[in-house]
Amino acid sequence: MNICEQINKVLDSLPEESLEAVLEYVRFIQEPEEVEPTEAEVQAINRGREEYAKGEYAAWRDIKTDAV
Repeated sequence: MNICEQINKVLDSLPEESLEAVLEYVRFIQEPEEVEPTEAEVQAINRGREEYAKGEYAAWRDIKTDAV
């Protein structure tokens, strides 16, 4: 069964209220809302870029855990 068939099967089993939420989500991922970062977020982004440029970062493979 391909992905479209799987999605259709699941959609057929959902109540009308849930379908409205699914439709809203699908519209969102088709055209995501543009969001401007706050001043605090811009500052955090800039600090992160500066730290990265200085080599002050940890690789994901070094800090990830298998615990979920």
